[in-house]
Amino acid sequence: MLRVLGIGLRLLAWIFRHFPLQRRIVMLSRQGSKPSVDFLMLKDKLAEIDTALPVIIRCTKPEQHGIMQLIGPMCNQLWYACTSRVVILDGYNPCICIPPKRRGVFVIQLWHAVGAVKKFGYQSLDTPAGRSSSYAKLAHMHQNYDLIVSTGLGSKQAYSEAFGYPAEKIVSLGLPRIDNLYAAPSKEHVKKLLAKDYPWLCNGNKNILYAPTLRTAHIKDNWAEDAICKLARSIVPLPVNLIVSKHPLTTLKNPKELPSNVFVMLGHQTEELLQLADVVISDYSAIALEAGIVGCPVLFYMPDYEEYRLSPGLNIDPMKDNQLFGTALASEIAEVLNNPIALRYIQSEFANFINTYFTGLNRHSTERVIQLICKHIDK
Repeated sequence: MLRVLGIGLRLLAWIFRHFPLQRRIVMLSRQGSKPSVDFLMLKDKLAEIDTALPVIIRCTKPEQHGIMQLIGPMCNQLWYACTSRVVILDGYNPCICIPPKRRGVFVIQLWHAVGAVKKFGYQSLDTPAGRSSSYAKLAHMHQNYDLIVSTGLGSKQAYSEAFGYPAEKIVSLGLPRIDNLYAAPSKEHVKKLLAKDYPWLCNGNKNILYAPTLRTAHIKDNWAEDAICKLARSIVPLPVNLIVSKHPLTTLKNPKELPSNVFVMLGHQTEELLQLADVVISDYSAIALEAGIVGCPVLFYMPDYEEYRLSPGLNIDPMKDNQLFGTALASEIAEVLNNPIALRYIQSEFANFINTYFTGLNRHSTERVIQLICKHIDK
């Protein structure tokens, strides 16, 4: 199927390249049907700077939702990829990577995570959770990028390895959403806004956000429910609301059967829920890094650590880094939550880790990315 897709994309791209190249920016995503905060922030800022500059966003769901229903959106993305001067991606996209890149098109990879806790791309090639070498070759994985935007010096080496590009192709500008994190409203303000629909937020308990990453090897089983239940049972004696924010591609099959101290706030993005969390529990997700930016302590709960450290592997290993707290046991998470002194120490050490990881990065990420775009739109 991938070989046939490649032939079709190359043929269509050859046709589309006969049309004029437009002074236009297109943002392409395969992360879901709705544009990301990063894309929306860039579009709004560009509209302020140059009202005559067309900015197009085209989104589609990944292949897991069925390749046939994606043919139409993919052809539409390919058209804009071949006829726009600047193309911005937030992940791998066959419309850019498979056909030869048209001269005069500048491609920016604005990866959808604020860092790289787990390994991905070429780092995890030929492991059970990664792609095979044959797939990477057929898919021309991560080819045709001109620059890749990282969020700080801490992720630069990992990005270089994962995308297969030299370090000079990785620019540490930050993602627009980081500006939102720095400018986040107070916890009490967010809690007050949401309390009308979720009165339990103000019951005096600590609000603990559990945000695990996607397990591609366990996407069809009950891994998420099992992990949630273990955590919930371990903290039953504590005054805690356990708020669950699942990965977009993870399905909770029996959410009504979760323990009574578990709350699933549907319709709210994880980034929004970060604003009301007293503590974040994560594992290998870059949401842990976002939590660090807003000053929230993070506990790494990794019941499948022995499996995950081998495939896809870890760039940041909470079990080995002395500045991080990592455990495979829910009981140890509960012990820390019940120990204010230990929690304050963990928070202090994690803050030091975050400051080092994002060295050189401050506010105004949106403006830095805009400057990069404007530099190439009229070349």
